[in-house]
Amino acid sequence: MKLAEVFTKSMIILDLNARDKRSAIREMLQHLVDQKKLTEELARKAERGIQQRESEGSTGIGKGLAIPHAKDCTFLDKGVLGVFGRSREGIPFDSVDGGLVKIIFVVISSPDSADDHLKVMRKVARLHRDEKTLRFLADTAKPESILEIFEEIDDGTP
Repeated sequence: MKLAEVFTKSMIILDLNARDKRSAIREMLQHLVDQKKLTEELARKAERGIQQRESEGSTGIGKGLAIPHAKDCTFLDKGVLGVFGRSREGIPFDSVDGGLVKIIFVVISSPDSADDHLKVMRKVARLHRDEKTLRFLADTAKPESILEIFEEIDDGTP
């Protein structure tokens, strides 16, 4: 599963309005509704799944990166859905390093897409080791530039 297939240009929010973790997740799921990928009802179910996962431990993995996610979403027919969101000021996310989060990848998937879910999560988590790319994702003004980074990751070059 390729990042560029999940986080397409229409699934990029360059300037989140949210100022806290719950609002950021909600805003990103609303984006899936606005893009006709989920209904309002399914977005609420996805939010409950993500919040359940967050209650087990924050998905703010440090260095300004968070990956709130829910797998085995029985309400999804199939596949993996995702939204890339960015906050210029940063959002308190209960991150492991205590820092603010500027880059958020929301990932939800159906039960039959567990392998693809893990592939996406692994690729995104690898960004944690690449501070230069994280800074670029936090600062670039163009969605196309973000997509180029995703394509490089997909091709195996960070």
